[in-house]
Amino acid sequence: MTHLSDAPILFPMGPSKPIHILLVHPPMASPTMPPWGPAMAADLLRGPQVSVDVYDANLDFYLRFCLESDRLAGYLESIAERRKRGDYDEAPSESVSLLKDLFSNRGEWDRRIVGVDNVLASMRTDDFHRPESLVTAMKEVEDLLKLFSLAHFPSSVRWGRFFAPSVTGWDDVKSFAGNEASNPFLSLCREGLMAKIEQSAPGCLVFFLSGPDQLLAALTMARFARMQRPSLHLALTGDSLWLGRAAEYVDSLLPKNPGHSLVDLIARLGGQVPSRLAGDPDFSTMPLDDYLTPGLVLPHERLSVTGSETTDRGPLPPLLPEQAKHYGAKGFLCADDLSLLAGRGIPLGPPYADDSPFCLALSSRSTSPSLPEGMEPLYRAGVRLIRWHVSERVDASASFTSTLWNAAKAGIWNQIELEPGPLKKALEGFLHFVASNPNIAHFPIPTRPSDSPFDGSPLNDADLPMPYANVTPLPGRPLSAVLLDPVHLLLYLNRHGAGMTARWRVRDDGCSVWTLGEGMTFHFVPPRDLPPGYLDEICRMVKAGGSVKDQWVRYNLERAYLIGYVMEEGVIVANSSLKVPRQEYIDAVSGQTGFDLSQYLERGYTSVRPEYRGMGVGTRILEGLTARVDGRKLFSVIGEDNLATQKIALRNRTRKVAVYYSERVGKEIGIWIPEWMIEE
Repeated sequence: MTHLSDAPILFPMGPSKPIHILLVHPPMASPTMPPWGPAMAADLLRGPQVSVDVYDANLDFYLRFCLESDRLAGYLESIAERRKRGDYDEAPSESVSLLKDLFSNRGEWDRRIVGVDNVLASMRTDDFHRPESLVTAMKEVEDLLKLFSLAHFPSSVRWGRFFAPSVTGWDDVKSFAGNEASNPFLSLCREGLMAKIEQSAPGCLVFFLSGPDQLLAALTMARFARMQRPSLHLALTGDSLWLGRAAEYVDSLLPKNPGHSLVDLIARLGGQVPSRLAGDPDFSTMPLDDYLTPGLVLPHERLSVTGSETTDRGPLPPLLPEQAKHYGAKGFLCADDLSLLAGRGIPLGPPYADDSPFCLALSSRSTSPSLPEGMEPLYRAGVRLIRWHVSERVDASASFTSTLWNAAKAGIWNQIELEPGPLKKALEGFLHFVASNPNIAHFPIPTRPSDSPFDGSPLNDADLPMPYANVTPLPGRPLSAVLLDPVHLLLYLNRHGAGMTARWRVRDDGCSVWTLGEGMTFHFVPPRDLPPGYLDEICRMVKAGGSVKDQWVRYNLERAYLIGYVMEEGVIVANSSLKVPRQEYIDAVSGQTGFDLSQYLERGYTSVRPEYRGMGVGTRILEGLTARVDGRKLFSVIGEDNLATQKIALRNRTRKVAVYYSERVGKEIGIWIPEWMIEE
């Protein structure tokens, strides 16, 4: 057994002989992008005595087994048979609902199955960039994957994810690997993998895992290959956290990025590998036109490497434009840490003088990357997405939130990807900041705990902070909840921009899309003229804003001079008011400052839903209130420690005229008045 190691493994070398190697990318990963590992290995190993073939079994599984019309029709028949046998008697409610719909609306499902080719084709055309077309296609795919899963119940196949509840540990793997009813990968082994083996007669078969969801498929394929070709050498590459007892199924375990170890393995088997340790990834034998995107996006995992294992301090390496030109790539999903770019001379301006510029997604495990020139150069270099990997060990401080804000201002989408497992208490404040500012940062793709390859439970959204949870929810969900695949997200950001992408929402029907801010209506009325229930909702909005205590909220709003509120899609999305200050408040301020507020209205209780921030909604509603004061003067109060709001007030031509100490809140408060209302 070859053991897992990041260091070179040296084997005695005998006489070289021709050898063919089959590199396999198993299900379940995303079908949007070719795999990095096999592409690197293909270039590294190929030589006069070594021939290499790549089999993207993951893509083949989606296109020929999960989402192929004839097979889907056959799955309907097998589901009917299993239903008669009582296989679904203890199925969860979601499966029971799907069963009922399949057989009560059989004609509709037949139509959807026949149309699956058109759905997949739309994902490879410019239709993908129309939100309604995208969400309709993704809903069709997800529903048909649920049908496929039901045929292999209790296993669950989703986009880039696989879960087998019958497998809770390594002792269950062997039984699952041979289970014809629940293992969806056995037909792939017989019709896909076996055809490749017979076609090329490899001497070595290497499985490349990029995530834990691929493990059970890889073990199934390895077991099948062992039974069919006992002499075939089997190797498995992947993270050591996932592999556990995988040595029971293969001959060699190699690191996730095998490099030296893979070269030494092939030498041990008698192959003569060219004397180089790193080359450029070779995607030429992969079906690049078949991935489910309208433009090819390639992976990249060594942005600082330019054809060798060494790094240099030069500009962004020429490999990316070379590959963009050679393969027609429109983007790159880079796994390299953003900190590698610090001080490396990021290109300023469009990435390259080419007719087909490309976009980039970067990653960062540091929340304080040293980027002295800021984020604008990154955007000009093509960066549209940064995936920030956040754990309790990172500095989720004000400096990090400032970094996120600067990236958002530059037009870069900040995707916050949490470390798997329970949410850490140390991150609560930072997570609340993210949830409150979707115009700056966004929550992650749910992930499974990395220390358990068989645990299919995602991050529980209920564990995430939910600002404005007590007000009427907005209809639907953000389009970014459909754009969970980072390749799809990158392409949308490059076409539409971060701001527009954030404003789209998918309605509850799952097929139609509306745009935040396009249908807003502004209303300004005295409290007595509010429709029934609106005052209750506005009170909840003010409390959700979190900037005032709720003791006097309803009392003050019931006696307000005017209330302004904004409606969209039947929901209050923002509000503010002109309040009549209470006499005891007027007396207290006058006693400390000598400033008489008796003829003033207080502008306050402004609350804007997080999704609408950064769109100027608060400014518009305040302007509407100000235009309706009928000759009266206005003031607002801002804490002396609230420097951010003070800056906004100054930009809006509002001046501080007095300061008093509030015993209720325990700090000094400034009184601010619009400049044009101040008497000299």
